[in-house]
Amino acid sequence: MRDAARRIANYTARMTNAQLDPVIAAKAESMKTNFAAYAEEFVPKQEQVNALLSDLGIPTIQFLGYYAFANEIHHLSKVAAGDSAIEQASILVAKYVSLGLDPAPLIDIAAIWSIVVPPVV
Repeated sequence: MRDAARRIANYTARMTNAQLDPVIAAKAESMKTNFAAYAEEFVPKQEQVNALLSDLGIPTIQFLGYYAFANEIHHLSKVAAGDSAIEQASILVAKYVSLGLDPAPLIDIAAIWSIVVPPVV
């Protein structure tokens, strides 16, 4: 998995292209800054998710489902807090359990973003 610095460098290289639309070029600096902030926050947590799944012996073919859940939890951590976040995270856990994923790793992934989801019965 690529580290945050490499992701930022690749994004910056794409955003300094002379072929960029002038509207996008005018916003390029703020876009680079926003992406850098996102990558520096998200990548370490994504690496924690990867380590968790590896430690639990989850088959790698299922990693994508857990990564998709992690992306949704990351977004949820930005738009909700408190009981609302817990309730919405519980709904997400139920959604991914219905798709065939094990609930225990999902709850552990939510905890990486400091969202404590009650155990699924």
